[in-house]
Amino acid sequence: MIIASVVLFVATVMLYVSQARQGALLTATVRSSGWVAYQAHIELVKTEAAFATTSIIPTIDGLRALQMRLEILRSRLPLLYNSDEGRLLRGVLDIEPQVRDYEIKVDRILEEVETLDAEDGDSGNRLKELGATLEPLGRLLHSTLMQSVAYNQEIFRREKELAQATGIVPLVLLFISGAALALLLFFQARNDRLRLDQIVKAQSTLKAMEENLRAVIQSVPACMVVIDPADDTVSFFNSSAAALISTSPDDPGWRRLVRGARDASNDMSGRQWGYLSMAYTRPGGEIVSLRGSFCEVLWQERPQQLLVLVDTTRVRNAELQVMQAAKLATLGEMATAIAHELNQPLAVIKMAVANAKRLLEPIEGGEPVAVKLDRISAQVDRAKRITDQVRRYGRMPTEQHQLFSLRTAVEMAMSFVTEQFRAADIRLSIQADVPAEVSVFGEQTMFEQVIVNLLVNAHDAFETSSTNRLRAVRVTVRREGEQAFVEVEDNAGGISPEMLARLFEPFATTKPAEKGTGLGLSLARSVVRDMSGSIIGENAENGARFVITLPTALASVSRDAA
Repeated sequence: MIIASVVLFVATVMLYVSQARQGALLTATVRSSGWVAYQAHIELVKTEAAFATTSIIPTIDGLRALQMRLEILRSRLPLLYNSDEGRLLRGVLDIEPQVRDYEIKVDRILEEVETLDAEDGDSGNRLKELGATLEPLGRLLHSTLMQSVAYNQEIFRREKELAQATGIVPLVLLFISGAALALLLFFQARNDRLRLDQIVKAQSTLKAMEENLRAVIQSVPACMVVIDPADDTVSFFNSSAAALISTSPDDPGWRRLVRGARDASNDMSGRQWGYLSMAYTRPGGEIVSLRGSFCEVLWQERPQQLLVLVDTTRVRNAELQVMQAAKLATLGEMATAIAHELNQPLAVIKMAVANAKRLLEPIEGGEPVAVKLDRISAQVDRAKRITDQVRRYGRMPTEQHQLFSLRTAVEMAMSFVTEQFRAADIRLSIQADVPAEVSVFGEQTMFEQVIVNLLVNAHDAFETSSTNRLRAVRVTVRREGEQAFVEVEDNAGGISPEMLARLFEPFATTKPAEKGTGLGLSLARSVVRDMSGSIIGENAENGARFVITLPTALASVSRDAA
């Protein structure tokens, strides 16, 4: 455009130098007046583009570039009325008061842009507002430019009427320059529109990605909380976190959670670790074990912190129960060793009692002492039976299945807990409708452990029962065809529906941690299944009943042969 303007000026001088030098210079000045408005309009378009780009993601470089554009625009405005072209243009269209007003506005905008912080989340919105204040200036410059072009065209028309045929050339050149200027403005506006469309599309894509991210976070089973590091307020949480704390972000439980997580993630030197493990007490008193981590995220165009937590309460309880089971196993080994060691002094006492009775026989009047010695001998025998039972109960299973008498195994298991039932005033009875010859195939020690576990559970059930009836546990052994049944039934009130559905799950128990691990019934089911049998638990009339079904030895042999 500059080259075209120079060519136009030279052509005008060459055509009118001999007749109208001053007129030619005036005409050239009039034609250049449109160029002043065009340059101001171009700088305004560039400034608006800089506002649109910087408002999306404010950066220090972007703000500096925007300041430069504003300063260039500010320098172009006085030329509209304070230059040769501007003064001539002022004679056509008096825009000086309006331009001076916009000079003040541009100065104010420039001062405010210099104070903006690129890291402030509100800077983008403020830039959009400031950019919008320049729209009326664009309309003013566009109107000025169009009127300048119209004025120039009118000058050309008049010159055409007065000039010779050679005056057509400057008119054509002027028309070409105006057309080129209009095309330039058209393509510039089109490019700006395309860039604006790209920006809008990018914003839409970013919003869709954020919505997808929110949906993913909501569906994650872990607790996810977005925290503002400035004041530790919660700005977002998913449904899992709401179920743990509250659906209201103003609930004080959120601050307790964030404070506890920060304390758990700090080491001794105050540096924050990514991994943390903590305990959180819910309003009802329930203690929840949590594990997770902190990480930095960009949320809603602001730097935030993401806290991810997983509820490990069941894992923690399982670990504690496994530790309790290990302690009980160690205690069983110690009890077996103690029972073995007690057998030696019991044997010595038994022998001493026998010797004392033999020495007492020839002495007259020794009958009362002999009675006492018989009582000592009976108690020694009782203590030896107890130690034998402890040793048998603590014996390591052989994992070798053999035939054994079902009735004998049940009676042996009942003898292990007889003293406990007697001390608790619980009546323990057996109804065995099968001969001792009926055998089953399996590991006898493990099967006895199953019966003992069922009896111990029945014994413990009476501790929480409020029944006033006679406390009793009945064991029934019967046979139907090729199957044998062992039933353990109590009248302690039964099992709750919630627990009945989880009876045989590992670590499922209603006992306190010091009395049970929740593994007894799970192990019992495994042992019975290894014997090709089944075990079920149900509520009876006044309590609970467990039924064990086993194939008899004859049925097992027939099945193996088949």
